[in-house]
Amino acid sequence: MNQTPYLDIHTHRRDFYDPSVSVQCLSEKELKTEKSAEYTSAGVHPWWLEDFPEDIEVFKSHVKNLAEANKLWAVGESGIDRTYPEYLEQQKELFTWHLELAEKHQLPLVIHNVRAGADFLQIMKERKPTTPWIFHDFRGNEQLMKDFLRLHSQCYFSFGLSLDNSPQVRELLPSVPLQNLFLETDSQKHLDIHDIFLRAAECLHLDLDFLKSQVWLNFKKLARTH
Repeated sequence: MNQTPYLDIHTHRRDFYDPSVSVQCLSEKELKTEKSAEYTSAGVHPWWLEDFPEDIEVFKSHVKNLAEANKLWAVGESGIDRTYPEYLEQQKELFTWHLELAEKHQLPLVIHNVRAGADFLQIMKERKPTTPWIFHDFRGNEQLMKDFLRLHSQCYFSFGLSLDNSPQVRELLPSVPLQNLFLETDSQKHLDIHDIFLRAAECLHLDLDFLKSQVWLNFKKLARTH
């Protein structure tokens, strides 16, 4: 029996499927306590510009402190969400801050991308990132994925609930290079990471143990980058 654990690259949950390893993304409350786990990511979510406008600089300070104390596996999630157009320029500035922090500490960057593929392509062209970018809950098309990889070979694409509710994602998944693939639970409470892996394995026509091993290999490869 394959003893490789399930790898959940991005989760806001605190109840975990056993055996699994999870990269825990800190909530705004956890961020203020500078809490960290074995694998922690921390960032200022673009939605927080509307929800907690008075706390953005405080949040940034806590993220910076965690990075400087070597308590982060990754920076983020951060990104651009064009369903909030009134905050677009602030989102871009905030994302640039996260990108620079990730580059300084050579940490992967977990990215929230909603209808902002062109924005990220432009940022890649201008900034030429060197650390891995993980697009969580990726819902772009195959051409966008190829464009990202052309500009930055260390792009990774993570999938979760969308394997259930998005025909477009299920169609896209077989075209994602296995060495650039991750899976996640995000904030879903009715699906654990085992469920996500089962759905992905079925969609890819792969043996479940092989998929677990491949995703774990991807994770270990990123862990060696910093």
